[in-house]
Amino acid sequence: MMQQSLVLRPPLSEKRKREITEKIVDFIALDMRPINVVSGDGFKEMFKFLEPGYTIPKRDTIMHGLTSKFNTTKEILVKKIQSCTAVSFTTDTWTSIQSEGYMTVTAHFISEDWQLHSFVLETKVLEESHTATNIKERLSEVMEEFKIPGEKRVAVVHDNAANMVLCTELISKDPSWGNAKGVRCAGHTLQLCINAALKTDPICRCIAAARRLVGHFKKSTKATTALTHKQKQQNVAEHKLIQDVSTRWNSTYFMLERLLEQRWPVTAVLSDPEITKRSERGLDLTTAHWLTAEDTVAVLKPMITLTELLSQDLNASLSATLPMLINMKVLRNEDSPTTKALKTELAKEIDTRWQLKENIVTSIYIQAAVLDPRFKSLSFFDQYEREDAYSTVSDLAESLSTEAAPESPTEEGEPEPKKEKQAEISMLMAIDEEEHAEEKDELKMYLADKTKVDSGPLAWWQKNEHRYPKLAKAAIRLHCIPSTSTPSERIFSKAGFIVNKSRSSLFPTMWTSWCSSHII
Repeated sequence: MMQQSLVLRPPLSEKRKREITEKIVDFIALDMRPINVVSGDGFKEMFKFLEPGYTIPKRDTIMHGLTSKFNTTKEILVKKIQSCTAVSFTTDTWTSIQSEGYMTVTAHFISEDWQLHSFVLETKVLEESHTATNIKERLSEVMEEFKIPGEKRVAVVHDNAANMVLCTELISKDPSWGNAKGVRCAGHTLQLCINAALKTDPICRCIAAARRLVGHFKKSTKATTALTHKQKQQNVAEHKLIQDVSTRWNSTYFMLERLLEQRWPVTAVLSDPEITKRSERGLDLTTAHWLTAEDTVAVLKPMITLTELLSQDLNASLSATLPMLINMKVLRNEDSPTTKALKTELAKEIDTRWQLKENIVTSIYIQAAVLDPRFKSLSFFDQYEREDAYSTVSDLAESLSTEAAPESPTEEGEPEPKKEKQAEISMLMAIDEEEHAEEKDELKMYLADKTKVDSGPLAWWQKNEHRYPKLAKAAIRLHCIPSTSTPSERIFSKAGFIVNKSRSSLFPTMWTSWCSSHII
């Protein structure tokens, strides 16, 4: 009977064993698990049940698999970069739980089918001080390791730290970096602008009062429970109040927005003598505070949309930065005094930090906007400014086309039969010179093009590249630049799963490859 109850399984093939081992390696790499997870009793019991004939590999085997996968991924990435025409980068530095400094570098480029790709190139240890020169040297090492020539390097997106700003200034003067430019992170810059505007009166007093009010509910279980009852009675969404973080303006926006949503339940709790002490009833916001909160939320709401747009990794976002910022600065007759004061302060900060008063027409933001069909009209400029901006883009397109065009070898004194032949054909066909010139003027045709943009500028250029080949080269170069350094900053949190307290003794050389060449 015992023999009949046995379920005989065929032995696992070597191919099947290799496939299972590869999946374990993928599991550890993708979920960033410690390698010793394969030594756990629970892990062994699970595989004993799933595949009794499979032997869990040792740590060395898993580490070898991780290294092999890293090298394979790196080779694929190098080939992808070699096939593209322009690459931009983001970089930032951070410190691990071991108080070790690291620098992350990400690469962004557009493929032949107009798909935007983002990769982590490396997360390197910075043992020396984070000076501009040292950061530039590390960036150059990454460029050499991934075989990225200077003519393909377009821009380095960074935060507003002084060492990063100086680093990109050094890069712009280095011939090995071609015409690469430094681009300040729009997210960081916008954060500085809004934080400065929120410190103006009466907005700062309104925010301070809102913080005290939310803090009261966060500390009082009785008040929080009562708020839930009041929400049910008044048929208001049962949401908790949000406490902001002073260094993050969007958290202040969410705090005020949630308070406005919960205004009447909050007021009901504070005015109930059985719940709130008399000394605490003054925590409720005044009518002036509520009005100020409404104005502040109305002004900041478009900023939230802009931030979300700019933080998208796989979407061309640089072109939308200045058009949307300039539109937000517009004062309207229906704006309240608080709204006008907030917009005025924001406009001043935006003009200063983005240097909109100096060389805005030729800035990389405006060049990208011209090559975005949604913003190409530059309606926020006057006629002369538009002409200067268009001229800058036209010159860029011509220079890129000249660089890309192969030179046809001809001997000295040899006649050019091709040109003569073309001239004869043109004369026989009676081609109108003006019409021919107009067909050659891609920019003029592009500006007059009314083709709709359904799903972003990259999809538009994918369909229309053949119509504007010169401008398409410039579009590939500019639309691969992210507007924020968010891609490199996101790796900080991912790397935190590796360099955590349970693995605080892990050497940087052992885990760096886990963060590197990881598809974003």
